[in-house]
Amino acid sequence: MAPSGVSRHPVAMRQSRPRRSTTLGSLLAVSLLLGSAAAVNASEFPPGKEGYHSYTELTAEVAAVAAAHPGIVSRFSIGQSYKGRELWAVKISDNVAIDEPEPEVLFDAGHHADEHMGTEMTLHILHWLADGYGVDARITNIVDTREIWIVFLVNPDGAEFDIKNDRFHFWRKNRQPTPGSSSIGTDLNRNYGYRWGGGGKTSTNPQAITYRGPSAFSSPEDRAMRDFLASRVVDGRQQIRAGVTFHEYGRLVMWPYGYTKRNVPSDMTRDDHAALAKIGRHMAATNGYRPQQASDLYITSGTSRDFEYGTYRIFSYTFELSIKDYPDDSRIEAETGRNKEAALYLMERAWCPLGALGAAVKTARCGAFDDDLEVSRGWQVDPDDTDTARAGARFTRSNPEPTRRHGKKQLGKPTSGSRAYVTGAPAGASATAHDLDGRTTIRSPEIQMAAAAGQRLTFRYVFAHSATSTAADSLRAFVERENGSQAEVFTVLGTPTDVDGVWLAGSISLDAYVGESVRLRFVAVDGGAPNLLEVELDDIRVTRPN
Repeated sequence: MAPSGVSRHPVAMRQSRPRRSTTLGSLLAVSLLLGSAAAVNASEFPPGKEGYHSYTELTAEVAAVAAAHPGIVSRFSIGQSYKGRELWAVKISDNVAIDEPEPEVLFDAGHHADEHMGTEMTLHILHWLADGYGVDARITNIVDTREIWIVFLVNPDGAEFDIKNDRFHFWRKNRQPTPGSSSIGTDLNRNYGYRWGGGGKTSTNPQAITYRGPSAFSSPEDRAMRDFLASRVVDGRQQIRAGVTFHEYGRLVMWPYGYTKRNVPSDMTRDDHAALAKIGRHMAATNGYRPQQASDLYITSGTSRDFEYGTYRIFSYTFELSIKDYPDDSRIEAETGRNKEAALYLMERAWCPLGALGAAVKTARCGAFDDDLEVSRGWQVDPDDTDTARAGARFTRSNPEPTRRHGKKQLGKPTSGSRAYVTGAPAGASATAHDLDGRTTIRSPEIQMAAAAGQRLTFRYVFAHSATSTAADSLRAFVERENGSQAEVFTVLGTPTDVDGVWLAGSISLDAYVGESVRLRFVAVDGGAPNLLEVELDDIRVTRPN
């Protein structure tokens, strides 16, 4: 918890600094090797831009903050650049050495080498949180209830090259040679794996500034970001809920997607789009930027923003800082300062981004568990290795193909987005080609129930069958306690009538499990004579208490 007061660390943010001599640079290198946390008043930036942090200064600055605030700031590297530079990051939280079940937020900068204001933005966020802890009540509450991650400079090789020899080189990419070419560099914000290689301002030409790389994640810097994001998947669920990647320029707040002009494509739900836009517009109202979907600027593919949302449903935003390239260092304080409220708001909103849509959505979507099944969130199929259904007919999280037999049986449209758990997703040559025979089970990740009554298990389901069905066919839901005991809380049985597929709603009180750690199980069984049985599940949630 927050102490009554925390002293500010000794390294203040500066607008300008004197040039560094060769001797002082040598001393700095030695001090870093010895583990010194002191920053040095020096910069490799061209004259008039000395207020920006070089990689050396950034390294020292971050080390100094971590050393001054070891209880809430932990410095580490997520990996190395092509030339071996560390990709420095910090975690900020009240119990920084413990991985607590708190909402997480990610800020990063410097994918593009010539966008130096982004790194200054991340350093200011670091200082606001570290210096404000125990002093500012709002910041103290954020640090006490969140885990904040900051990656300061994703592309240090390119950034250092861009300021080489006391002048700007207008360099954007990293410094990795392209195989089979004399060209250098990949655009790190075109090299992520989600929709990599699509259209728009993305190039296959190694000489182009938007060169996408020979393959997705061909750059070590993006692989480091990918692996860091994967490391935040705990018990199958991504812990980072929101984030901003800082770029330059244009004064824009942008949300996914960049790869398509469609507002709600098949890999996004309407609720997500509405919340992304509402949060984005709110942040833009605080910083004076223009809010828009990323593709409204231009089509892009392989971006970090699209990867984070498309893969993990992180509510990821791009902030385009400043009104021009290479703004004077006298603009650093004003440009970063105008984004303080937006950054703090997103950290607060990260507990449940969908809650921005109002009280009804907050009750339904901000409880102990919420899964629209659009991305992987830790469900296990056949968790006990006892299911008897053949592999092609077991539960699979898929975009189902519709089937018909005397009417609709398997529905081809989930209730939200494009995926659901279905018993055999393909249609096959006939309606019975991939229908369920035997038993199939899915088991949720661990769910920590709130210590209050009024929580409900809600879900949507399809239970369709032919007229030869019997009570041996069933869909059941169970709540599993930590000791392994299971209680059946929902049952639907087959009947000797033809039942077409239609999405129905299940809602069960979970008052018996207040404050417990539980898991959910759904079990579908075709246990009777040969017949057609199709089961689908979607939008599985534990609501907030009344």
